[in-house]
Amino acid sequence: MMLMRLFAALDLPEEVVESAAAWWSAACIHLPAGQWRDVPESNWHTTLAFYGDVDGDCVDDLAEALADCAARAPRLHLQFRGFGVFPNWSRPSAFWLGVDEEGEPGALRELARCCRRAGRATVRKRGAKDTPFHGHVTLARRRGFPEPLASDTLAHMPDAPEANWQAGLLRLYRSELHPSGARYRVLEEFELAPGAAEREEYVG
Repeated sequence: MMLMRLFAALDLPEEVVESAAAWWSAACIHLPAGQWRDVPESNWHTTLAFYGDVDGDCVDDLAEALADCAARAPRLHLQFRGFGVFPNWSRPSAFWLGVDEEGEPGALRELARCCRRAGRATVRKRGAKDTPFHGHVTLARRRGFPEPLASDTLAHMPDAPEANWQAGLLRLYRSELHPSGARYRVLEEFELAPGAAEREEYVG
C-alpha cells in the first residue's frame, strides 16, 4: 500500500508573495533571533484541508470530491488580514499571516468545509475531529521547543500588508518530506466557478 501525504490549498500570485515577503523581512526582526525557521516562499499557500497519509487507491475518489467542491465555489477575492502564532503566544510553534475574503466572509470558509467533508467521505471513513478553519499563510516555524513570546511582540510589528488577489484554482498537493524540508507537488487542480459578473462576461 502506497501512502501519500496530501492537502488541499489555494496558492498566492507571485506579486502577492513578493508583498508578503517584503512585509516579513520587516516584521521578523522583532522575533527572537535564531529561534525561527522561515518557510520557503515557494511553499507559501493557504491550506483548506489537510488529509495526512492517504492510500494511493483513494486519491482518485478524493480528487473527484474536490472537483465537485470547486465546481460549486465562486472565485474568491482575498486579502491579508492580521497575523499571529499557533497555537498561542505562550507556546508559539508557527507564525502566520491571516488570509480572508474582502467584504462579507463566507465562501472561503464554505470551500474549506467542503474540502474537509471530501476527505472524511473518501479517505477517512470514520471521520476525524477538525480544528476550526482559520485562513492563513505560514511564514515561519519555531526551532526546537517553543518558548513564550513577549506580550508586546505584536505591537512592534508593522501592520499586515495591503494586498488583494483573486483565487481561481483549488489544488490537491502531495507533501514529500526531506531532510532539507518539505517539498510540495501538485497532483490535481480544479477551477473554481466564475461569479455572477464573470458569467455575464462569458455570455456577452
